[in-house]
Amino acid sequence: MSKTYEASRPVESDNPEAVASAVREATRALSEDLQQDGIEVSFQDLALLGHSESWDDEGQRWVHVAWDGADAG
Repeated sequence: MSKTYEASRPVESDNPEAVASAVREATRALSEDLQQDGIEVSFQDLALLGHSESWDDEGQRWVHVAWDGADAG
């Protein structure tokens, strides 16, 4: 069974650039987490996996990126 790695970042506004910036930050954090565990995945490969969005109980918008070891290759 492979481990799933995830990273999330808040979105500061509804501006498309703010969303893109939050996705980049989350993707960088995910990449760093993977590297700490000895997993080399390029930023571009992680970006191709896309992202999801959610809102918490306080109305804060979040972006989420995830990588499953099964995505390798």
